[in-house]
Order: sequence, then structure tokens, then C-alpha cells
Amino acid sequence: MKKYSFIIVSSFLLIACGGDKNTTPATATEAGRTFIRASLDGDFKTAEPLLVDNDANHQLFDSYKISYNKLPSETKQHYKDASYEINKMEELNDSTSIINYSNSYMHKPMEIKVVRIDKQWKIDFAYTFSGNLPID
Repeated sequence: MKKYSFIIVSSFLLIACGGDKNTTPATATEAGRTFIRASLDGDFKTAEPLLVDNDANHQLFDSYKISYNKLPSETKQHYKDASYEINKMEELNDSTSIINYSNSYMHKPMEIKVVRIDKQWKIDFAYTFSGNLPID
């Protein structure tokens, strides 16, 4: 009986101490990595809260979700199995970074823009499609 109690208590502790998956990323790199991994995995519940909260981002992300969900299961699995590599991290200022990355499935360099808004790092998903950097 002690053996089973130990297993139950141990399992409970492992689950309870597993960490909060929804913690707010502390850096631009962490936000970018979290978003990239979640997007590859089709984990929209993790990716979507990281978006800059505006209509353009939500509309584009909704379109992305629809496209992703239409992919064949085999293709989705390739994305989930893919690793990714950050090719270049460019800090434009203290609140804006551009992450150039590629994944091992597509081998195509892509970029995301990470911005700090109200002390939180968010993804400007629209940048992926428009390259909306301010002109100096």
C-alpha cells in the first residue's frame, strides 16, 4: 500500500510542479521561440495570446489557422517534427526585434517581428506578410 501511495503522491507532484505553460515570455527571443514552436505544432492556444492585439494580426492569424487546419495530416506531422533554427536576431531598439528563422521541414527563411508593449513581448504577425517596419 505504501508503494502505491508513493506513486500517487509522486505523480501528483510531477504534474503540479510541471510549470505553468502559459507564463509570459520575459524576452523577445523567448516570445519568438514560443510562437515559432507553437505555430509549427499547430498549438494555437499558446500562439494566439502572444499576438499584438489588433484586427490585422487576428485576421491574418485566423487565416493562418484555417490554412494550417486544411493541411493533410502528414504535412502537419512534418511541421510538428520539424526543428527550427534562428538564423539572425536583430534588435532594432529596446522594444523591437526581428527574428529570421527557418525550420527543418520547409528550409525557407522567414521573419517575425517581436515588440514590447506594456512590458510584454508580443508578435506582430502582420509583419510576416507586410514587412511593416517604420521608415526612418
